[in-house]
Amino acid sequence: MRLQKSPLGVCSYVVILWLLCASDALFKFTNIKCTCYEKSFCELRRCELKVLGRGVVGLFLHAQANQLPINTSSCVLTLFRRFNGYRPFLYNITVDICSFLKNRKRYPFFDLVYDGIRNFSNINHTCPYNHDIIVNRMVLNDNMIVKVPVPSGFYKLKFNLKTDGVWRGEVEVHVEVNLGFDR
Repeated sequence: MRLQKSPLGVCSYVVILWLLCASDALFKFTNIKCTCYEKSFCELRRCELKVLGRGVVGLFLHAQANQLPINTSSCVLTLFRRFNGYRPFLYNITVDICSFLKNRKRYPFFDLVYDGIRNFSNINHTCPYNHDIIVNRMVLNDNMIVKVPVPSGFYKLKFNLKTDGVWRGEVEVHVEVNLGFDR
């Protein structure tokens, strides 16, 4: 049996594929909270979310480092999901940032988070850091959530930062994930 090629059949096939692939996914920032534990080490110049357009929320962060250079740095990244309050969910990892930037394959979840931040920040080289940390106009898009196995819901990413063996600060980022369907 041989299939006939007709323009209407090809067009309908393309439309069906497009409808199956298109989703009503929503992936956006809902809140951010930044804390600097030692004012002598860092100052937060900016830590806010701004509406950049209809349904588009951008993250702005500017942390001024007062004690430079930063030669060693580690981060504890924890993912929380809101059930009845925020509860730990799937990931709680500690990463030496200097060694991570030399070999990004060692921590796959942290690499996914870093891929989202990298294009909007100046955190793109290994230690030492001789400048402020800036994240400017970071916008979440649906392609960022494709690789992460999370269902719809409200999430919190908590970054605790430690330099030279001392806890320096934390950043909590709240996001909403609505895939339009449950995985």
